[in-house]
This record gives sequence, structure tokens and C-alpha cells, in this order.
Amino acid sequence: MKKKILIIVIIIAAVSATGIWLMSRPELLANMSNSYSKQMTTNSDISFSGKAGDRIKFSFRSDIVSGDLSMVLYDSAGNKIDTLDRAKASETFFTVEYSDTYTLAAECNKFIGKYKIFIYRMPD
Repeated sequence: MKKKILIIVIIIAAVSATGIWLMSRPELLANMSNSYSKQMTTNSDISFSGKAGDRIKFSFRSDIVSGDLSMVLYDSAGNKIDTLDRAKASETFFTVEYSDTYTLAAECNKFIGKYKIFIYRMPD
């Protein structure tokens, strides 16, 4: 009888832990990656919707061989909202001030290398 109770307790704990994990994980909004072996001057972008108060996480990795790479966040009116740090790897957080569709642009100038970025909405 004690074995059955122990098994039931373990199952309840596992289901509870899974439920908590599912409710607390970030929601993937968008991602983008590119790789250039020859010099490129180009822009790539991704858009996502944000509501006032949303906490957004930008997870960025890059390997820049040469040239410049800027990650710039714009609102739907084309206003520059933020520029992500230039680093090989970074995780940056941004709190949305007003509900809108936002665009993150990867602006490459004579760029050789690769980058990858993921955008998440963090749970409350």
C-alpha cells in the first residue's frame, strides 16, 4: 500500500513540475539567422507583436569575420526604439512601452560572418 501511495505522490509531483515549467517558459516570437561568406551590405528583418508591458528577451549569437553588423529595433512607424549591444553573444531584455508591431533589423555593412537571434516574450 505504501508503494502505491509513493507512486501516486511521484506522479503528482512530476505532473505539477511539468505544468509549472510549461507555464513559466518563454514564448518564442521570432528568430532569424544568416551566414555570409562574401562581403554583403544588406538588411534582413523580422517582426513581432508586442503589448504594453510585455517583457521581451533578445538572445543573440554572432561570429563576425569582418565588416559591421547592427541589430536595430523599430516600431511600426519606422522609429528607432533600441539598438542591441554589439557582442559575440548577448541576452538583452526590453519592456514594451506601447502595443505595436515591432521589427528587428539586422543591418550588415561589408559583412562576412554569421548571426542568429531569437526573440521571446517572457512570462509574467
